[in-house]
Amino acid sequence: MSGPKTRVLIVENNQDLCDVIEALLNEEGDMEMVGAAHDGIQALEMIERHKPDVVLLDMIMPYLDGLGVLSKLAEKESDYRPKVIVVSAFEEEEMIKRCARLGADYYLLKPFDRENLVSRIRQVMATEPQMARHRADRALQARGDRGRERRARGFDLETEATRILYNLGVPTYFKGYCYIRDAIIFVTEDIGLLGAVTKSLYPKIAEKHDTTPLIVEAAIRYTIQKTWKQGNPEYISKIFGYAVNLRNGRPPTNSFFIAKIAEELRLEMLEHAQ
Repeated sequence: MSGPKTRVLIVENNQDLCDVIEALLNEEGDMEMVGAAHDGIQALEMIERHKPDVVLLDMIMPYLDGLGVLSKLAEKESDYRPKVIVVSAFEEEEMIKRCARLGADYYLLKPFDRENLVSRIRQVMATEPQMARHRADRALQARGDRGRERRARGFDLETEATRILYNLGVPTYFKGYCYIRDAIIFVTEDIGLLGAVTKSLYPKIAEKHDTTPLIVEAAIRYTIQKTWKQGNPEYISKIFGYAVNLRNGRPPTNSFFIAKIAEELRLEMLEHAQ
């Protein structure tokens, strides 16, 4: 007689990826998907409601990102705590350490294959809770999922960022266009800048263009608003998934807009390097 199935909650903004993961889990006799959340706030609500065994947590989401979800879980005084597998396209040591300190059990890099995902779920379920420093060690070892740090030779970040912005319909004649493109490139190269958008990212762009961080922020916001109203809705939906709400015209935050495109570029870099 088989035992209880491992109950998995997916926290991912991309519906296509949710569908793929659900199909993979359904093929495993010892696992089942209990739901999918598409932003950080919804994730916390579904964790509380469904009490999953394992949470697959994407880092880049609207309203509350992956680090925010981990922080909220760490603050809870409860005997219940799910195993958390962080899923990200960014392989940055400081980000991995931060996730580990907040209680993440594993750090899985996108893109991942079926065998890797399933084995990691089984691995965290078989591992007893450990102290944060041990989690940090395990999380750093998780970088070996790809076996090595990839170098995307021949991949031109500026060209590819320009292509994505063109497909989104970002107005090239707005000053914010240049600022957004620079922001995407900087974040793709250093995800840590997302944690210091006001203190580091905007000043870095402002210095390059001989302007002020406030002007950079305002120009980016205005350009995103125009793109959300007048851009290519199909491609916007492809990149931003459930964050898209074209009917009421509410655009995403500057940081989320930049982060999602940077993640898309990062995935393309990894695929190019294979």
